[in-house]
Amino acid sequence: MTSPISRIALRWLVLLCIAAWNVTGQTPVSAKEPEFQSLFNGQDLTGWDPQPGLWRVVDGCIEGGHPDGGRVEKSSFMPRQKDGQDAVFRNFHFRAEFWIETSNSGVQYRSYRLHPKTWSVGGYQYEVSSGLSTGFLYHQNHSGPNVSVGNSVINVAGQGGQVVGQVADQKWLYQQKFRVPTEWGRCDIVCRGNHIAHFVNGYPTVEFIDRDESTPDRKRRNDEGILALQIHSADAFRVRYRNLYLKEFPDRFGDAVRVFNDTDLTGWKKPYDAPEAWSATASTRDERGSLKSFGYLACRGAGTQPLVLDVNHGPAYVFRCQVTGGNWPAAKDAPLREVAGWNLLEITVRNGKPAVEFNGLRRDDLPAFVQNGKVALPSQVAAEYRNLVLIPIETAE
Repeated sequence: MTSPISRIALRWLVLLCIAAWNVTGQTPVSAKEPEFQSLFNGQDLTGWDPQPGLWRVVDGCIEGGHPDGGRVEKSSFMPRQKDGQDAVFRNFHFRAEFWIETSNSGVQYRSYRLHPKTWSVGGYQYEVSSGLSTGFLYHQNHSGPNVSVGNSVINVAGQGGQVVGQVADQKWLYQQKFRVPTEWGRCDIVCRGNHIAHFVNGYPTVEFIDRDESTPDRKRRNDEGILALQIHSADAFRVRYRNLYLKEFPDRFGDAVRVFNDTDLTGWKKPYDAPEAWSATASTRDERGSLKSFGYLACRGAGTQPLVLDVNHGPAYVFRCQVTGGNWPAAKDAPLREVAGWNLLEITVRNGKPAVEFNGLRRDDLPAFVQNGKVALPSQVAAEYRNLVLIPIETAE
């Protein structure tokens, strides 16, 4: 792997991206972004359906557990409601802060009640734990695979979940103390179509593409559903949540596609002036099929023309990938952080107009990797790219 991107190389990157926009004859006009809406008024549980005796508001926080500190005999879930009915959410970004000292809790999303008169829920769950498992994806009363912290997984009908990449090195995360049990933490959940991403305190922990559509029942892939907070069965259980916000995306997304096959440059058009500048390192697996090393694209920094994604993806899409580089220009109060030198780049394009996020922060100073409406990776910069995913936007408002 090459060294991190230097500041000089970054200047070349920016210049190349500007040049790519000149080729299209367009300017990088940002699309209008939806706003986050508060899910908690800080005073009472208006808008939620709590099981009596297990939920309350304490010191401006939602608190779950017995008020006397006794044992919780059975897990209970508190769904978000709207107009007296369970609210259904499809494509969204949810964020909240949590505090938990023992046991575990969770945030259910795209889920369903097992029975209308109970507080039992099934579906996707973001694990909230007193330990380092916080941020993994758990399937509550569901047939899908669990996704461990650090993994990128694709779930295919009849095949189950397959680890196809790494979004974070688990050992590195532990060394960074990405989760401190005695402190407040922050969770982020982003759902777009069949693509799901989890974050803990700004660190990416899970990427999941759910392709399981083998049966129409709700125990398979869920494209929409309710949002609920969990109380786990345990002794002296306590969990608190605060600053709960949700931003709904108005778009309808197509199925996400990993546009690098983790083997070679199939699907990409090499630059004509320096085709040898680009290479692909294939992922490797052990005799049991478990992932040993992830695949990535690499550029040694030569030529002036970019590597272009040769896929007809339409004028609206989300492109996201991780890219090496420890010297990208910093931004104040960036909510996400690099992981062992890998940064998260995300570009949303509607009719040729991009909006760029770098490590989770909107960055209008970084032009998009776009040429003639297609994803284009610069050749002037020595860099590596992994987990390259394209999410089509089928309808946009």
